[in-house]
Amino acid sequence: MRWPADEPFWIGVNLPWLNYGGDFGANRWQPAGGVGQRPQRVALREALGRLADSGATRVRWFMFADGRAGLLESASGDVAGLDDHVLRDADAALDELERARLKAIFVLFDYHWFTRGRIVDGVRTGGRRAHAIDPALRRRLIDLVVDPLLVHCGRHPAISAWDVVNEPEWVTRSTRWPPRPAEVPRAAMRAFIRDVVGVVHQRTAHAATVGSASTRTLPLVEGLGLDVYQAHWYDRLAKRAPLDRAVASLGLDRPLILGEFPTRGSRRSPAEILEAARQAGYAGAMAWSALAHDEASDGGAIASALRSSAAAAWPEADTRADRRTP
Repeated sequence: MRWPADEPFWIGVNLPWLNYGGDFGANRWQPAGGVGQRPQRVALREALGRLADSGATRVRWFMFADGRAGLLESASGDVAGLDDHVLRDADAALDELERARLKAIFVLFDYHWFTRGRIVDGVRTGGRRAHAIDPALRRRLIDLVVDPLLVHCGRHPAISAWDVVNEPEWVTRSTRWPPRPAEVPRAAMRAFIRDVVGVVHQRTAHAATVGSASTRTLPLVEGLGLDVYQAHWYDRLAKRAPLDRAVASLGLDRPLILGEFPTRGSRRSPAEILEAARQAGYAGAMAWSALAHDEASDGGAIASALRSSAAAAWPEADTRADRRTP
């Protein structure tokens, strides 16, 4: 198994992006690419440095998101490969992760990849549900986009895992009737995840996971070869998927991490959430979020909140401030 089952409980942070969908590769809005550009790289170095000093050991970072950057397209609109900036940006990201002595869980796709397509100022976002439904298009996406990226990065020590898709439940067809036209059939989403997990295992030494929206929806991804399960928790989910429920009671065949939890707007403090996750048997937890701007993120206070939480719950925690690469 590629995820150490006996690893002590760790604390991480969702970066989750400098610019949503724009950190890796170019588009009309950023023709020179993402974090490989000097201004973005400087901002990234500062952000990762703060997170390392807080005691975080991993960052969860979105890559292709809704498909707005980094992709070459054929005349018919099909995905035709990675643009010339993606691997350069990936190298810059990995260099900065190593500098901060952090490991990444890279999220390949967001569920918005599969939502209705839109053209905004000439930039295409979403509209790619056919990549899950059509086996030929799914194979094309894997061969031309996923595989080259994994071949390039597959042995890098600054990567902990590849998260195939963030919260696929929101675009996966359930039992409602009539089904929503933009949804992906359950069997197709499972096939998409299984196929990407397969290439992660073939091309890398890293773990494969999926960012499930809650423990209640984990059955969508069970039996697909994941090395570690992942569930998210927010207060609105508390009744149907309580944070305090023992992980052992879920009957999973792999460890479970808490991939997202709020740092603002919750009835519980970050320290209380972290302690509840540790007591419930999670293998680790990742705060939402360092740089996003939403009702669940307190980016300005997250470093001090995590540092104090770690110090209070685990006095031996290494803040890493004396281990940074000069």
